[in-house]
Amino acid sequence: MTFINHSAYAPLHFPEDVLCSVKDAPDLLGVYNVKDFSPVASGSYKGVPHHRVEAIVEAKPEKKYGGRRQATTYAYRHHQARPDHPAFYCLVVKPQWYQVLLSDPTGVVASAETPWDPDDLGLLAAYIYSHYDPPRGHFLWDDTIAWVPGATLDHPPTWKVKVQDQWYTQGQFIFIGEPWGRRTTILRVKDDSGGEIVIKEVYRHHKRRFKEEKILARIHGDGDVLGVVRLQGADHVTTNNETIKCTAKGEETERTKERFALLDSGSRLLDAKTVNELLEAVYDALYNILMYPKWGGVSGRHVSEKTPVSIRDVLLGSKRPAEERFPTCLVIDFDNAAELDAEGGELKDRTGTPLFIARSVSIGLFYIDSDALKGKPMPRLTGDALYLYATAYGQERYDRYNDEPGSPKCHGGLPPSLDPDDFDDKRKPRFFHRPEHDVESVYWTMVYALLRAQPAAAPRERYASESSANVWNILLSHRIPAEHSRNVENRGNIINGLRSAWLELFDPIMHDVALLLWQISQHVRSEYAWWTWEGNFQPDHLHEAVQRLILQYLVNHRDNPIKLDPRRPRPTASSSADQGKTRTPTQFSQMQATGGTGTHTRGQVGSGRGSAASRNRGRGKGSRYAANRKGGAKTTAAAGGPSQQSVHSREQATTNEPVGNSKRKSSSKPSRSSKRLKTLSGEPVPSVGQGDDDNVDGL
Repeated sequence: MTFINHSAYAPLHFPEDVLCSVKDAPDLLGVYNVKDFSPVASGSYKGVPHHRVEAIVEAKPEKKYGGRRQATTYAYRHHQARPDHPAFYCLVVKPQWYQVLLSDPTGVVASAETPWDPDDLGLLAAYIYSHYDPPRGHFLWDDTIAWVPGATLDHPPTWKVKVQDQWYTQGQFIFIGEPWGRRTTILRVKDDSGGEIVIKEVYRHHKRRFKEEKILARIHGDGDVLGVVRLQGADHVTTNNETIKCTAKGEETERTKERFALLDSGSRLLDAKTVNELLEAVYDALYNILMYPKWGGVSGRHVSEKTPVSIRDVLLGSKRPAEERFPTCLVIDFDNAAELDAEGGELKDRTGTPLFIARSVSIGLFYIDSDALKGKPMPRLTGDALYLYATAYGQERYDRYNDEPGSPKCHGGLPPSLDPDDFDDKRKPRFFHRPEHDVESVYWTMVYALLRAQPAAAPRERYASESSANVWNILLSHRIPAEHSRNVENRGNIINGLRSAWLELFDPIMHDVALLLWQISQHVRSEYAWWTWEGNFQPDHLHEAVQRLILQYLVNHRDNPIKLDPRRPRPTASSSADQGKTRTPTQFSQMQATGGTGTHTRGQVGSGRGSAASRNRGRGKGSRYAANRKGGAKTTAAAGGPSQQSVHSREQATTNEPVGNSKRKSSSKPSRSSKRLKTLSGEPVPSVGQGDDDNVDGL
């Protein structure tokens, strides 16, 4: 390995279509086969692509801070660009000390700040050696996924991936999640026949009880349910005959790498070409959704009769046969799903994408404010919308959900007559997940997509209006709160907005859309756990209400759909001087581990060193953060001992070919007793926004 000066330029080919254009420029890059690259002025280099980077070094002068912060930022980016690197070493150097960092899905840990001692450079030597022979448990390489070089260094690589002994090629990134945590990576690849499938890989927490592959098997147990993604294969990922696992030292956190081959794919809601198409997808699936589905062509598979009627059937006025009942959406991300009828299946912890999580689920309590205790009667359809509904579902179903005219009931239940302050804390029910919370998750997804939708006929906005920027600031800064602040939920300012407030957020062309969101908000904002239910309770009453409102809009606008320009989404930041305080959707996507839309599962709220959930836990003297202060643990960290596939990395970089199934050249077995950099003990490195560099912060 050769370390070269690349400090004036960012590495090439970060997957910017997935996240953002990254300009991080580490001081030194470690590369193999340095002759592949040409130096520019004064011996520095330019044009090294991410897939050729094997090590990163950040150098700082004596009185300058920020080395550890920048190093963890580089590690964060590196993991996003390199799914073949489960773990990654960084080095921070200053005139008075140096420090080794290890980043993997459980977070980042750092060695002590080790003084430069010419008589004892063991840690530095171990750092170098461990790139060639990493210790057991430090999985620097995954030889079942490999980059395939482009025609030249100026061309980005593609990826080849192995699932159940079959290789898929021509892989392109679809999504990359937060590196510290589940680290979801999704690629679209081709099989031997040229057909497209989707590869999804995650680092699953060892305590996760509900597994995506088992839930999908249950859903499709009686035949394919169209509209739900179908699984072709799933397995643990192994390298060098070992399952890839990452373990947080001193914690009960272990993550195992899992990989899935999925038959179906689709496009984001933000890619909608018209408002009608976006709303059709929302109608068909009140879950994690993609639109414009691409259905995997698989012969001989039975389609379940449980496949529901889709919005296309309703609008056509007739039901298609089950095997032809393809919906306008694709339900995905079942690693965020739970079987609530399974033994002990009730959700006890909160996780998911914070922006889309239901308010009550986010705070872990049934929501109470004056608007949450109000109710609206079940919407009534009119004209052709009523006729089409009755044709598809029958008049009996329509009548079953309706409230009697003049009745105080809303959705079949009686809203409470008390004010929020009059509720007796001792009599409040214990929180549990309700079907209405799933609807609210879809509601936030719909709000997000429609606020970003740019009407093709409307003038483009350079900046967001003040009211729009305020809404985005609330949405994109939302986090699952800690236990001591569970009542903090600012999104009520959006869902409780007046009619005029919703109209202010949209161009006049979209005012009917604004009114639709206002109407839907009046139903979704209610916390139906407080209702008194008697007799004919319908668990999916809120699904019904939202679908009715969407159906009425679609029928009213079927001849004049609003065309959208998905290439130019509306801005989220204002032109004010403090617009940097507003997170952008790109920043949002960088910080999420799942990309899932508001489903909530049992388990940690995102666990591991430096994860978002770590910030929700205690930070007293006994916590891992307490050891994170300047002058913390001074134990010498270590790295060494033969293991893994680092030989493959050198061979791949030298030959410019993908790894495939190449074998280790060394016949020696992995050592269990090496003292070279056995572990990086000492200091965990938190993630985004936790303070200054003295606290060894990350991004």
